[in-house]
Amino acid sequence: MIRAVYGEKGSGKTRALVEHANKMADQHYGCIAFIDSGNELIYDLKHGIRLINISEFPVDSEERFIGFIYGMIAQNYDLKWILINRITHILKKDAKDLEGFFLKLKEISNKYGVEFDISVSGSKENMPEFLNVYI
Repeated sequence: MIRAVYGEKGSGKTRALVEHANKMADQHYGCIAFIDSGNELIYDLKHGIRLINISEFPVDSEERFIGFIYGMIAQNYDLKWILINRITHILKKDAKDLEGFFLKLKEISNKYGVEFDISVSGSKENMPEFLNVYI
């Protein structure tokens, strides 16, 4: 399953992801990873949630990011949930250019049983049609 949190910068997307992750950690949902482009959230996330600062790794394209996710899953078969904050910033793409990325994540989710929550930045009037399925 994939869920997207869409909105403009400053609309509370990150806070929504953090609160949801912490709630799932409290419910012992399973292994949870939170991917962000920095370490700012380290004290906001519960102890059991693995914060990954993606800027520390050579992930500079959509293909490398997908490969990184495959590596995470291969390393830990107990990984149940991956949250990705600021995907448009990480991939340096507009929301409208992420349809292929979301389709690949859907394949990964279906095959390995990993859920994804992703924050996507953009204006309401420019929200891509394909995101409606994930919101």
